[in-house]
Amino acid sequence: MHYTKHTKLEYLYKLKDITSMSIDIDDIRNVVRGYGYDSIKLSEGKQMADNLERLNDEVEKKSILKKRMFADKKKVQTEVHKKYMKFLKLSRIAFVEDVEAQEALLLIGARARTYEKWLTQVVVFIDNLMANTSYVKTLEGYGVTLNEIEEVKQRTIELSNLSSECVKITGVVRMLNHKIKKETIVMQHWLSSYIKIARIAMDENPKLGKLIKQAIGA
Repeated sequence: MHYTKHTKLEYLYKLKDITSMSIDIDDIRNVVRGYGYDSIKLSEGKQMADNLERLNDEVEKKSILKKRMFADKKKVQTEVHKKYMKFLKLSRIAFVEDVEAQEALLLIGARARTYEKWLTQVVVFIDNLMANTSYVKTLEGYGVTLNEIEEVKQRTIELSNLSSECVKITGVVRMLNHKIKKETIVMQHWLSSYIKIARIAMDENPKLGKLIKQAIGA
């Protein structure tokens, strides 16, 4: 039985069956003890299997949290972008003759394509807009209120915080998956050796063959 030939859940279920039956069934435990797999050695395998299951449960929960956080980030980003583009289009009309405002608000040129550069453009626009009351008054003449601008400012702060949390949770999930991979390899080494021994025991103890075969999935 190799982890590459099964889904993650299948492998975990089989591990649980093998390690639990080998410990819980007296006849199996008594036979494999004679081949070096005493209660301590069997418990080591059971503990590794339990730890692997716990890690997989943890990464599953963190992955769900990650998905939810990225969805929240996307939602806020979409809202901010919609408002920003409205402000931007109106500003290009309002400040068509004001070179200083065009420079301060980054009105000229294409919008950034990467998330980080896009967010920088939005933050610079909002901060410089709020820092100049005459700019705000000009835009008020085009239906943009100070409250709207302040709301977008708060949303950019929220978006920045969400971005940081998304980076953190991505790192946690990556770390957990790396740990799972390492522990799965260690578990596989233990399991492969145990199955070889169990098969030898099965050959030499025909009466227990069925039980052992069931335990190791042979």
